[in-house]
Amino acid sequence: MIRILSLFALLAGAGYFYLINPEESNPPPTNANNLNVPGQPDIYGRSVEYHQLNPDGTLHYRLNAERLEQYSERAYAEMEAPVIHLTSPSQPPWDIRSDLGTIRNQSETANVKEDMVYLNENVYLVQKHPENGVMTVRTDVFRLYPDRQYAETDQDVIIDTEVGRTVAAGLMADLETGVLKLSSDSKQRVHTIVLPEQFKKS
Repeated sequence: MIRILSLFALLAGAGYFYLINPEESNPPPTNANNLNVPGQPDIYGRSVEYHQLNPDGTLHYRLNAERLEQYSERAYAEMEAPVIHLTSPSQPPWDIRSDLGTIRNQSETANVKEDMVYLNENVYLVQKHPENGVMTVRTDVFRLYPDRQYAETDQDVIIDTEVGRTVAAGLMADLETGVLKLSSDSKQRVHTIVLPEQFKKS
């Protein structure tokens, strides 16, 4: 599959900018049309929408951002208000958003490259399950690997469900299976508050 940054790099090499809303009145930066100016983005876009498909043509995830600036030399992109809709064959989709975000190429095992989406400031992960209700995960920072459907943070997290609220010092999440592994430290233990309504008989 073509990764996010790989596609952006192809667009830059062809002399194209990634999709800019034609109705957007704000102009791109002064040097946005010059792909060779050091320190300047070689791709600039507003109201960006990117689709990553599975091999069978179904949607794997969709990325939207109010603004995106790509720096191909550093394999790096900056985003404002990113929103990611991540699907799974066995789980309801996750909707992930934050105020800011970046995309970087990371080296995995066996030198395999993958995109890492770094989300920060008011990060929310929301899953609407038809049987278990809505789960909302909140934190300040999240590292998301969309190809593997894996996310992690070493910052405090708050998880709200129909049952109650859980707080922890960190989280590793397999978003494909829905398995969340919580961590604790000396300042923040894993702690769950169960709503009293859950114990009432119907």
